Amino acid sequence: MATMISVILSTYNRPDALRVVLRAYDAVEEVDFEVVVADDGSTSETADVIREVGKAVRYPLRHARHDDSGFRLAAARNLGVRAAVGEVLLFTDGDCVPFPDSLVAHKYSCRPGWASAGARLLLGAENTSDVLAVGECLPERFRRDCQSVRRRLRRARLKNRMYRLTRLKVRPKLTTANAAVHRDDFERVNGFDERFEGWGYEDEDLARRLRRIGVRTADSTVESVMLHLFHPVHTSHRPNARGSGNYRYYRRNVFLTRAVRGLKPRSFEGLKIQLHGKVPGGLADLPESPDPEVIVFFGDRAPRSLERHCQVLLLAPEAQTFNTVDGLRQFVLDKT
Repeated sequence: MATMISVILSTYNRPDALRVVLRAYDAVEEVDFEVVVADDGSTSETADVIREVGKAVRYPLRHARHDDSGFRLAAARNLGVRAAVGEVLLFTDGDCVPFPDSLVAHKYSCRPGWASAGARLLLGAENTSDVLAVGECLPERFRRDCQSVRRRLRRARLKNRMYRLTRLKVRPKLTTANAAVHRDDFERVNGFDERFEGWGYEDEDLARRLRRIGVRTADSTVESVMLHLFHPVHTSHRPNARGSGNYRYYRRNVFLTRAVRGLKPRSFEGLKIQLHGKVPGGLADLPESPDPEVIVFFGDRAPRSLERHCQVLLLAPEAQTFNTVDGLRQFVLDKT
C-alpha cells in the first residue's frame, strides 16, 4: 500500500501566497498526498482561496481553522494533524512553494523512528513580488538558483556527518518549513507544545523530544527543496529571536517528552508523579508511579541521583509548600 503524506500547511492572512502554493502542489509528482491548511485564524478571504483552488486541483484539500487569538502556530499545526489522514506528516508553510519532486525524498526517508529534514531556497522581496503579481510560481524559473543551493547543501551534508560523528551539533536541523515526521512518532511525543506562542522554537522543541524517544533525522536537504517566499520579520521575533518569550521557554531547564498542552491535552491525573523529601501530610497518600515523568522534591536541595529517574525534577521549597492535591496540581502544571 502506498504511503500517504499529509502536508500540514500553516497560514495566516496571506491568501495571495497561499493561492500560489496550493496551485504548485497540483504539479507534485510520484507521491500520494493530501493538503491540510492549518489556519491560525485568518479572515474569510483565506477560506475563499481554499474553496476556489480546491475545485481545480487533483489532490484532496481541507481547511482546519481555529479562532484568531494571536500567533499560535503550534496549536494550528496540531489542529491540522487532527484533520489529516496520512501516515507521514509533512510540516511546511503557506508561503513555501514545492518543486514537483519536493515530496519524493520524504516518502522514502520518513518512517517510524526516522524523521526527514528538507531545505528551502529563500526568495528575495523583488522575486516574491513578481510571483505574487502573476499568481503562480513556475519552479523552472528558479531551477538555476536551486541547483546552486543544492551544491551548497551537498557541502553542508559532509559537515553534518562530521557533526553527528563528533556530536558537536545536532544536524540536520528539523525545521518545519520543510520537515516530515511519522505520525506514530508525532503522537508518541503528543505533538507540538501549544505553550509556544509567537515566532519560533516550537519546531526545535519538537525535534528534541523526538530525539529523546530515539527518533533519528534523515538528511533530505539536497533532494527536497522548496521556494520560500519573502515576508517581513514578525514582531515577536524582534529585536532578535533570543529575546523572545519562546526562546526563554525553550531554554527552561526541564521539559516533558509528551507535552502537557499538545495534540491531546493531558491532565494532572494523567502525569506519572512521585513525591520525595518532607512530603506534607495532606499528600502522603497520593498514589505514586513506579516510572515517574515528574518528581517533586519537598525541601531546598534534592539529591542529584533523583534527576536520573525522571524527566522533570521540581523543587518545592518550604516557601512553596502546600498540603492539598489542588495545590500540587497547580504547581506541577505551572512548571511543566
